[in-house]
Amino acid sequence: MKMLSFPRSAADRFRAAHAADPRRLRLAFFALLAVIVVLMSVKYAAKISKPGDSGQQSRSAFLRWRELINGVFRGENIYVGVNEYPNPPIMAVLLRPFAALPPVAGALAWFYAKVLLAVLAAVWVFRLVGARRPPPPAPLPEGKGGNDLRNSDPFAESEEASRFGAPFPSGRGAGGGGLRLDLAKAAAIVLCLPPLLGDLSHNNVNIFILFLVVGCLEAFRRRLDTLAGLTLALAVACKVTPLLFVAYFAWKRCWRVLGATLVGLALWLAVVPGLTFGWDRTRDLMAGWYALMVERPLLKGEVTTEHPNQAVTGFVYRLFTHSPSYIVYPDNIPTPAEYHNLIDIGRPAAWAIVKALTAAFALAVVVLCRWPVRRPTDARQGWVFAAECGFICLGMLLFSERTWKHHAVVLLLPLAVLTYAVAVVELPRRVRRFALGALVASFLLTAVPGLFAGRAADLAMVYGTHTLAFALQTVAVGLLLACRSGGVGGIFEPGREPNLR
Repeated sequence: MKMLSFPRSAADRFRAAHAADPRRLRLAFFALLAVIVVLMSVKYAAKISKPGDSGQQSRSAFLRWRELINGVFRGENIYVGVNEYPNPPIMAVLLRPFAALPPVAGALAWFYAKVLLAVLAAVWVFRLVGARRPPPPAPLPEGKGGNDLRNSDPFAESEEASRFGAPFPSGRGAGGGGLRLDLAKAAAIVLCLPPLLGDLSHNNVNIFILFLVVGCLEAFRRRLDTLAGLTLALAVACKVTPLLFVAYFAWKRCWRVLGATLVGLALWLAVVPGLTFGWDRTRDLMAGWYALMVERPLLKGEVTTEHPNQAVTGFVYRLFTHSPSYIVYPDNIPTPAEYHNLIDIGRPAAWAIVKALTAAFALAVVVLCRWPVRRPTDARQGWVFAAECGFICLGMLLFSERTWKHHAVVLLLPLAVLTYAVAVVELPRRVRRFALGALVASFLLTAVPGLFAGRAADLAMVYGTHTLAFALQTVAVGLLLACRSGGVGGIFEPGREPNLR
């Protein structure tokens, strides 16, 4: 009995400590995260100070790309040759201040810049998931009703209001809603730590892309549509996958955002590189990038089937066609090394499956993403709108031509939605259990393989552990949106239902 009562008493003490001083527990959590980041930076500094197999400092993505970034400013074409730069020229322009520094100093500066960007992205994500409480109603004329405005306000800071999507309370609301919301935010951060820490260690640009995507949504939340479009355009110009948000805003008929995005694409893909490198050279660089990253996978059908690719395309072709999961490069010539195909259905059939899954996802967006955002009175935040945006983020991972595990930093948004929903949204019991199970399973699928030796972790990637985690979260977020649309069950929502037509 004492063993059974210990967890309960510990939970009671934790609840009492949070009720007495929630800020203290939050600061302790942030301090723990800060210690983890500092220790990782020390480990990263030790790693990059050692030369790689080639004798050069190349033990992180930033250091590998650094020479290419500096090379493009020396007049080199970085899209041909043994090492090819995967991003458009604007990315090299943005990274130039860091690449111009000495190798270790530049790498650490980019490391800590990304820490700051990740913090800002997390703040904006939690703002997006929460909903702003409308102003209290005007007092009724004397004799026409009670003066207890709190009881008449369905959005009062209470447990029920937080279930609907009221702001994250201060922790002193009724029913302990503040504690659950703090736990939801902490859980979202912890669940997203593997890709976040992985990208910091790898020191690539994925956290920067997360920052741009969430920054676009923060500007949209503030009704700064032009800024939202320009920010989205920069995200697309740096990495193609945020293009899904262009389709999303087109479905929402947010024309100002789309117009600003088109202007921004011209600005970031042509004008800024043109002013930096010259117009003719920018045209040649863009042609080289297009041939490398667009023409080869989309027009020529070249599919990356190596085990790090966790996109649906890589998963289907790797396991269901005669395609290699390991490739070696003797004399810089790609040579298949290992196959782990479960069955060979042929590349045409695999192509049809990928296209069918892509079409199914697009149909799901049309059916489920119905939250109104165009009218001045429409809320551009809250867990429902955030769930739609998280659904798009999951599509970015699943339906890209290639998705490495570090790209999963954009899971911060769908994870925040799922933890929020499990914590405070009134859901059908089966939906809540599935969402909770999806959170646990996806964390195990993405975090546990990394605890094993290199070969075991690689084999887990061969069979698509991250792909399965993305799929589980996609289904879970889709169920939340189906609940909101009335397709699965009801959501407790005081007040008027918004028009979803």
